[in-house]
Amino acid sequence: MGDEPYTTQRETKPSGSSRHSTSPHQAAYASQRAEVLFACYRRGDANDPERYVAAIAAVLSLYDVDLIREVTDPRTGIQTTEKFAAFMPNAGELKVYCEALASRHDRLKHLGSRRVPEPAHRHLEAPPPTPGDLANVFVPVAHPKYSRICEWAKTADPRLWKYDVGGIWAGYNALDNIGAVGRTMGNVAQELAASIREKRAQAASEAAE
Repeated sequence: MGDEPYTTQRETKPSGSSRHSTSPHQAAYASQRAEVLFACYRRGDANDPERYVAAIAAVLSLYDVDLIREVTDPRTGIQTTEKFAAFMPNAGELKVYCEALASRHDRLKHLGSRRVPEPAHRHLEAPPPTPGDLANVFVPVAHPKYSRICEWAKTADPRLWKYDVGGIWAGYNALDNIGAVGRTMGNVAQELAASIREKRAQAASEAAE
């Protein structure tokens, strides 16, 4: 047995959310919160209550005040977890729990400090003007005012017209101004609605006779 190799406990360092030095105020607060944690369990669960509270306070004092409060709060602390709901944690278990919670806080803090990328659509610029990009009405060659529209296009804004197979495209407002509006989807819809109303009126009249 004397030849067995001995082992030493690995030294652990508190995470970024914990303090490397403990102030008297922090130590006193950790002691108070250790008593709060101890009070959440049956008093007989600890063999030596005073030393248990001292050990718990020593672990808690490694961390900042906010984390100490969260770990020991009866509403959010370690005693609300399934593993430690009925049995109080020892000092080592408490330290593991605190380290996990401190690491989580560090990750959230890191994510919160990252620059949020702006949506790509905010950087999209409007396409540059091109000839015919405002022409939205097609006027076929057979239209009675096709020649008039062609004359108008000679001096009009190039964005308002463009030639196509079988006719010319032109801006609706421009055509309206020169009294040569072609058939748009709006015109077709209006004509269809008028036709439906006419058929309904005719059917009603025949039913009345």
